Parts: sequence; structure tokens; C-alpha cells
Amino acid sequence: MKTLLAIDSGGLFGVGVANWIPKLGNFKFDYYAGISVGSILATCYAFGMEPEKVRESFNSDFPQRLFVKPGFPQCLNPLRAAVYSNKGAKELLKEVFGDAKVKDAKYPLIIVAWNYEKRKEKIFTRKFNGDYLVRDAILASISAPTYFPFAIIKNEKQVSEKLGDGVVCGNDSSLAGMAAMKDDGIKTTDIKCLSIGPIGMQKEKKVDVYTKSDWVPVIVDIITLGNASYNSYAARRLLDDSTDNKKFLRITPNTLPQCYLDDFSMLSKIKEAWEAWDHLEAVSFLMG
Repeated sequence: MKTLLAIDSGGLFGVGVANWIPKLGNFKFDYYAGISVGSILATCYAFGMEPEKVRESFNSDFPQRLFVKPGFPQCLNPLRAAVYSNKGAKELLKEVFGDAKVKDAKYPLIIVAWNYEKRKEKIFTRKFNGDYLVRDAILASISAPTYFPFAIIKNEKQVSEKLGDGVVCGNDSSLAGMAAMKDDGIKTTDIKCLSIGPIGMQKEKKVDVYTKSDWVPVIVDIITLGNASYNSYAARRLLDDSTDNKKFLRITPNTLPQCYLDDFSMLSKIKEAWEAWDHLEAVSFLMG
């Protein structure tokens, strides 16, 4: 049985995941997959960084160095495409991962991004796009629309590509991870996947749409939570998950606050929700 850890996007919610993962002990997964902030965490683990060390990094100035605003206030250019600059992210990712390539990871790594010009997914694995710098792959995956500008990186032919957050095509990297495992000759019957959703599912609520602007929060929900739910459903069914033979477990605390992905004022509550979330089910799942 081969294990896969798949982590969604979620901005500052990823700090909570970084605090929770050490509760699993020193369990080493066979494959790591991630989208957006999940790609940062997955890459850290895939390169052999200890969970406790990753936790310390995310609890330091790591988030602040990612969310860096441009040097001029938004009021001077209210129509700019992104709230944040990616300068801080570039510097931080280079500092942590240097010139390592995706294929250099200690454990197989899968990073999900989106190619805006080709209107299709961009998946980074050892076999496909493995020669890309891992920091470029992460930069692409974290470049969420409106939050960060496009990630302009060069492909193997030195042609620039305009890439963005993998959440655009599916906010759960489980399926991409399973596909990479299949490429390595692993059957779905031999895969066990722990899928982590940093963002808590919103409670059921009545949705009233009377104008075009009313669709905005609904569309956001669909992108961040809707396709994650669909991808998780598909992954669970493909692994023939059942009560007697559980091979897919989705972890998402239902006590997480509902807030924006960059709301630093809610960071302590995000941490509290994840730290309080029971890890024993996940441990039992992995060891069973």
C-alpha cells in the first residue's frame, strides 16, 4: 500500500495545517501533492523537511513574507490586477529551495497550477515538467487570481508561460497525485490518500441572487469549495473507499472561522481550530 498526502489551497489557513501535521508524528508518505499554499507544504515535506521544522517556519514571519503589498498604495491604482506583489514570494522560495528542481525531491512531488493562455492544467511531477525549478512551480501554484499577479516562468524551450493558482482547475490535489502514482505503475487498489482541506466548509445557508454582483460570493464558494468537494468525491470513488476498506480520508475542521485567505487578524483562531482538531482518526487511518 502506497500513501499520498494531498493538501488544498487556503492562504493563511495553511498555517493551521502546518501546526497540525506534526501530530502525525514522523510518518513519511510515499507521495506528496499540493495546490497553492498546499504546494509549499507538500514541497517542504517531499524534500525531507521535518514537520516540526516546517511548523516553526510557518509560525515565524513566513506568511508575512509571502503577502507583501506593492510599494505604492492601492488607492493610487485601484484597478491593479492583484492586491499583493509576488516579489516577497520569489525571494522566500529561492531562499528555501534554491535552484532545486521538481524531480530533485526526496519523495515524489506533484504540484498543480493553471496555464491561462492554453486554458488547461499545468502539472509538475518527476516525469512531467520535472526539470522546472521547484520554486517556479510553487510560485505558479500560489498565484491566486486577484491576490497575486500571473507567474511568468520559462518552460524547457525557454518560452515564457503565464501560469496561475491550481485552484482554478481543482482545489484538491488528490486526483493529480493519484494520476502521478498511476504513471509510476501503482494500481488504485494499492493507494491510500489523506486529503487535507485547509478551509472549513461553510455552513448551509440560503443563497439569494437578485443582481450580477450577488453572484460574487457564490462564485468564490464554487471555486474554492465546490470543485474541492467534487474532486474529493471522485478520488474517494476511484479508490473504492468503503467502511470496511477505507482508503481515502478527507480532513477539514468544521470549527474554522469564515474569513478571507489573507486575514491576519484571524490567524490565531485558525491555529486554534487546527490544533484542537482530533488527529487520532488520521493516525488510525494511516496505520490501519
